[in-house]
Amino acid sequence: MFNFIMKLIICPIIIALSGSLLTNVNFSGAYQPIVIGVTLAVAGHLLEWALLSESTFWLSTIMDFVGSTIIIYILSYFFFTAQVTFVGAVVTALFLTLVEFFVHIWLIRSGRARKEMTLG
Repeated sequence: MFNFIMKLIICPIIIALSGSLLTNVNFSGAYQPIVIGVTLAVAGHLLEWALLSESTFWLSTIMDFVGSTIIIYILSYFFFTAQVTFVGAVVTALFLTLVEFFVHIWLIRSGRARKEMTLG
């Protein structure tokens, strides 16, 4: 649960920073990077829950990058005043993936990435 809360905070911040720093990522409203960031946090958390383990570390990290790129690029079209190019979505997803790389390492080393089978 701590990982999900951390994602809910970090993802919108990275999206907002990308909007401030990159010329090909532009959000006119403060709510736009928050909505995209929360969507990325939920999708990333579900992806980690379903996929992340020591043997699938790289697959999970690559899937985070691909999923983040697609989500950022497509969701930006739902905001009339947002302007995000595909390259901007890729660079923003790279920033997110860099953070996720270290989060995945931490989750695996701390044992939080283990899935336990339950009966019933």
